[in-house]
Amino acid sequence: MSSIKHILFDCDGVLVDTEYTAAIRMCSALAEHGVEVELDYYLRIHSGTTFSAILEEYFGSSMSLEDKMRVMNKVEDEVAESVKAVEGMPGLLDNLGIDKSVVSNSSIATVSHALATNNLTHHFNNRIFSSEQVPSAKPAPDLYLFAVASLQLAPEEILVVEDSRTGVQAAVYAGLKVVGFTGASHILPGHSEKLIEMGALDTASSAAMLSDKLSILLSKE
Repeated sequence: MSSIKHILFDCDGVLVDTEYTAAIRMCSALAEHGVEVELDYYLRIHSGTTFSAILEEYFGSSMSLEDKMRVMNKVEDEVAESVKAVEGMPGLLDNLGIDKSVVSNSSIATVSHALATNNLTHHFNNRIFSSEQVPSAKPAPDLYLFAVASLQLAPEEILVVEDSRTGVQAAVYAGLKVVGFTGASHILPGHSEKLIEMGALDTASSAAMLSDKLSILLSKE
């Protein structure tokens, strides 16, 4: 049987469909502060990146930490109001007979809210790994290395599901196998190829397709 004992799921864009809403809200917030960013550009370049990193890139020291926190909290609250599970993902989790955790650049509170709102919490046994627990967020490997160490498993015993280039990069740098997911609303044409270029083993464009690919990987001898 497969050596895989655990699956690490990214949250936004994999379990819940928030990335498109987050992109709209952040583009609006940036515009309010004098920076115009096209939605397609944001989705191509910034999906999977922390809000704090985005604000740092565009404003640096010209925006105070207090103002950055105010913008981030406003955007996070707006996104949380409309969070919903990716179509088919609850059923996939119901039928996936293997231990699972969430690994996200979002805060533990944000992930917990997203899971609870969509009745997904019970699938993960309170195992949420957040970038707030490590020095550097994805695309640095810190978060995945932290998750691997916490689970006390070998890298070859873990499989990752990620939707963003930053997430795939982080997992690959941590020595993990990755399946790219392109079934959320924010995905642009050609994204699957980009995830493969970053090191994903394969991609799935729907929860049903992801279920099939995970079944194959988990049953390999």
